[in-house]
Amino acid sequence: MSDDQPTKRFDVQNDDAPTVRFEPAGAAPPPGGGEPPIEPPTSPEPKSRKLLIILSIIGGVLLIAVVIMLTLLFARGAGGEVTPVPTDTPSATPSETPAPSASASEEAEPSAEPTTAPPPATASPSFVTFSAPTSANCTDANPTSQLTFAWSSTDATMAWFGVRTTNAKEEPYEEVPTTATYTFDYQCSNETEIYTVTLEDAAGNLTHKTVTVTKN
Repeated sequence: MSDDQPTKRFDVQNDDAPTVRFEPAGAAPPPGGGEPPIEPPTSPEPKSRKLLIILSIIGGVLLIAVVIMLTLLFARGAGGEVTPVPTDTPSATPSETPAPSASASEEAEPSAEPTTAPPPATASPSFVTFSAPTSANCTDANPTSQLTFAWSSTDATMAWFGVRTTNAKEEPYEEVPTTATYTFDYQCSNETEIYTVTLEDAAGNLTHKTVTVTKN
């Protein structure tokens, strides 16, 4: 190879392409316009701090409430008086009414007094049924009118029939059965007449039935 051979010039292709300038982050925009630099994203540190403060407040309130509840439970279990701790939200605690002791209730009950049974009722004679006329059929041809009396009784041991009296035992016409149908002649010479039936029981008690008969 000869040293006299001429040298060739080497041209770079695409020599007309513009060169891009590299700008560091945070640099001011180039004069004369151009694209603004890309800003870095803001840090989430302020929001995290607010959330941390809110959680701390909530935790403190819950801790205070738990301490108050534990204090009330331990004080009630020990039987001592509970001094309420002031809180933001007051709560009413129902008071317990002590139950009366067994001795007090026993003393309040009145002692049972012995009761005396009433004496049995004394049996007395009584009329179960009684019928008697209230008028007598008298005529000129008949100087008398037959009257019919009928009765039944209980607890009677004796009986009497009386005329012109209200107590046939004291003024008896005759003694009669305690249950009977009895006939008697009315004297038409009288305008009215009184008739009585008296019963007596074993104890001497008396019962009377009186009727007044009038002449027709």
